[in-house]
Amino acid sequence: MHQRFSTQGLAPDSEFGYWRDVIGSTYFNLQLDFLQTERFEAQLDKWEMPTLSLSRLQSSALSYKRLGRHCQQLDRQILVSVPMQSEVEFTQLGRHMRCQPGQFLLEYSDEPYEFSHGRGNLLWVIKLPETALQARVGNASRYCAKEYDASIGAGRLFRDYVQLMVDHCAHQGAAALSLMGTQMIDLLALALNEHADIDQGATTAVRAAHLARVEAHIRDRLFDADLTPSSIAQSCGISLRYLHALFTHSGRSVAEAVRERRLRVAYEQLCSAGPYTSVAQIAYGVGFSDQAQFSRLFRKEFGLSPSDVLRRGIGH
Repeated sequence: MHQRFSTQGLAPDSEFGYWRDVIGSTYFNLQLDFLQTERFEAQLDKWEMPTLSLSRLQSSALSYKRLGRHCQQLDRQILVSVPMQSEVEFTQLGRHMRCQPGQFLLEYSDEPYEFSHGRGNLLWVIKLPETALQARVGNASRYCAKEYDASIGAGRLFRDYVQLMVDHCAHQGAAALSLMGTQMIDLLALALNEHADIDQGATTAVRAAHLARVEAHIRDRLFDADLTPSSIAQSCGISLRYLHALFTHSGRSVAEAVRERRLRVAYEQLCSAGPYTSVAQIAYGVGFSDQAQFSRLFRKEFGLSPSDVLRRGIGH
């Protein structure tokens, strides 16, 4: 579904409150500081898809702040911002960086941050659940507040696919949109994984290498019902105790991380399933051995039953 919001034609001074509401409903709670109060102009186009939302945001100079009181929410999100016209400054997790056109950056909803551009700017912004990215790259927050090249390699593929989605999503059904969203997240993960040294500032090189190996093994064996912390540790050549220590930074156990990734993959598959697909096929296909347990965990994670998501996907 496409929506457009614009300050054009609004009464003087009413555009500020209006734009705060637009930003809050599109992304999440943010404090806005308008850097050009004499004349503020903005327009936002938003496309909602089953697995993510995509927006085209054009505005005068602006500063966005995510405050501590806005954080600690259960529904953690990642924003991916791609500036197209001018530089943006971003501070989060003790890191300060500048992101130029031709680059992109990640913002984490569960930590305070400040995002600003001193001139008018045009940005592509993708909003996706943290769990969707975790299923592909592990702890997503360690990729935030760093700039990534969108002019070459997988970064260029990711940026070009954003434009391609906008050009072709208007007349697609839910199943096609879900598949397109999944492909976009896959390309984002591919671009992030090109930066193998991303964790070097926070951990030793040895620990980072072990973590990358573990996460790759989980992705490769996610559909195996016999995937357990013990089998992961054995396959990766590390002790079970050390494996658990690697995951302490995420606040989840190894088993919880595997379960969240399975649920996210199941959600994406249900959104794009064909008319003859059953919930049981999806559940067993992503590594669950008990359909009832799968349905219970799925509802707890997403607030919907697997059958609801399946019917919604097939119906469109």
